[in-house]
Amino acid sequence: MALHAASVIRVSIAGVWLLSPPFLAGLALRSWRRRQGPVGWKAIWPLVTAVAVLANWLLFIALVFTGQIGGFGSHYMTTRLADIFLLVSLLVLISSFLAYVGRWQLCLASFLMLALWVGSEMVA
Repeated sequence: MALHAASVIRVSIAGVWLLSPPFLAGLALRSWRRRQGPVGWKAIWPLVTAVAVLANWLLFIALVFTGQIGGFGSHYMTTRLADIFLLVSLLVLISSFLAYVGRWQLCLASFLMLALWVGSEMVA
């Protein structure tokens, strides 16, 4: 019974981790829409960063579902493009610090995506 409970906890943590980036990006976008801010590039930077987080998340999900990332044990696979996506995730994390609204949501979402890409590289 303890092994079953531990498995449920692990799957729950993985599910929350995987679903958190789009949720946090959505919260940041909601904050961005409600607030009047500076003009120019700073005005759209939270939007650009949130869209980048969502695109990054969709890419990760697509690669998981197409079998480019995933597997078990010695048969774990990853695509060579994961290196590029890892770098993009790092750049999105850095850019999320420049957002004037939704900064902590975007930073956390970007960090979670970076950790997902790092995890896909570490196992491979």
